[in-house]
Amino acid sequence: KTEGGITWRVGHTCMQEVVNNRVRFTSGDGAISIDFFPTRSWEWNDDPTMLQAMQNNAASGFKRCDYQQPLDAGDYLRNVFLHEIGDPEVVSIKTNETLQPLMEAQARKGTELLRAAGVQAVSYRPTAVIADLRYPDGSLGKALCSVNQVISSFPNYLTGGYSAGYQCSSEQRILVRGSKEKMAEAEKILSTMLSSLRINPEWQAAVQQTFSNIAKVEQRENAKRAEITRQANEDISRMRTETWESTQQSQDRIMEESGRVLRGVEQWTDPATGDKLELTAGYNEAWSKSDGTYILSNDPLFDPNVVFQEDWKKLGKPN
Repeated sequence: KTEGGITWRVGHTCMQEVVNNRVRFTSGDGAISIDFFPTRSWEWNDDPTMLQAMQNNAASGFKRCDYQQPLDAGDYLRNVFLHEIGDPEVVSIKTNETLQPLMEAQARKGTELLRAAGVQAVSYRPTAVIADLRYPDGSLGKALCSVNQVISSFPNYLTGGYSAGYQCSSEQRILVRGSKEKMAEAEKILSTMLSSLRINPEWQAAVQQTFSNIAKVEQRENAKRAEITRQANEDISRMRTETWESTQQSQDRIMEESGRVLRGVEQWTDPATGDKLELTAGYNEAWSKSDGTYILSNDPLFDPNVVFQEDWKKLGKPN
């Protein structure tokens, strides 16, 4: 039995929570259940003045995501997620050795993209855990939870030091539950489900376009917030605006690059026209011909103009 699905939270102020994925799978005899919970996101700032400004904006109707102190996956599971799944006893908790390395690799990729774009003051802190649970009725559970923290550092003109803004999101929030006799089977079913999941490129493109449209609206709203805050404290307003804009632009670039990684393509540029196109990833050299034909190669000495005696133009990768 399947319940729930994906809903779009139209008008929701926290962009990461716009796509609401809440699904439950239950076996015919009710002995096994698998729950996928939607992404949850929150923000924080370690400077009290900045935090107060954020809370004032929320009170004025400019709230984005919830405000909560940054937590890693283990603390988030204990302090937040457990309450959503019935407050079971935590028997054990450990690092998710499958997911966390993937998150760390994506974080390194994101950092490289930011550094290449000249953004130095943003870092990532990804964590993922798996917890074994026990419920009062004797049933067992296993919870999977991940948290990614995006940390933006910027000068604090009031104190002369630096402040940090946090954007946190828990994207993997999964619970599998079953009786003692059925728990091994339940875990096997979940493992099969996770290993067979594939992202539809068309769906990914639609989500990415929606997020891009929302980001544009938020940029306009951010300008309004900046003007309101400037009247109270010009320095705080300038810091907040610049931090938000740089973080938003960085997230847009990461989201766009992540979409290409998931689809297995890379972006190339035609130096003659400036046109951008996407070709299969994993190659260092690319050429195009006027009839729309492309050649990809990893051989730095290969030149189709010489080999085929035709007019080929070498493509470049964007900086």
